[in-house]
Amino acid sequence: RTWTDEEAAAKLASLRPVKDGRLITVRFDSTVGDVLPWSFIPAQLDVKVVPGETALSFFTATNKSDKAITGVATYNVHPPKVGLYFNKIQCFCFEEQRLLPGETVDMPVFFFIDPEIMDDPQLKHVNNVTLSYTFFQTDMDDEEDDDDEEEDEDEAA
Repeated sequence: RTWTDEEAAAKLASLRPVKDGRLITVRFDSTVGDVLPWSFIPAQLDVKVVPGETALSFFTATNKSDKAITGVATYNVHPPKVGLYFNKIQCFCFEEQRLLPGETVDMPVFFFIDPEIMDDPQLKHVNNVTLSYTFFQTDMDDEEDDDDEEEDEDEAA
């Protein structure tokens, strides 16, 4: 689930870690699509959270090519049913990311596991969750190429 700014502010204001809640380990996994010349790794392999507790983690991406490239990340949560309770407040996956040649950036994901997970009998034994991201190159051309095409069209007119 993703939130509007107003919803997120209201939810965060009332969010509290579950007293005596079980500790859940969120493991991070990352891959890149075949044609994307980026490295993309989690800054830490996992984080332990109690439902209702917010967590901030980072992923590091490096553009290993000699041109600017725009990518977009997709994600999934495993086990799948945990996805109903896994809430990202802020995430690099919400919009495309453009990296300049050789640029390295740290990208945040700010999340929490909804306390209601404690009431789901199917998930009462789940203590490990995996958050996986895959970065793909978008179809967007290099900005410089776009400018050249416009100039060519102007000259042809």
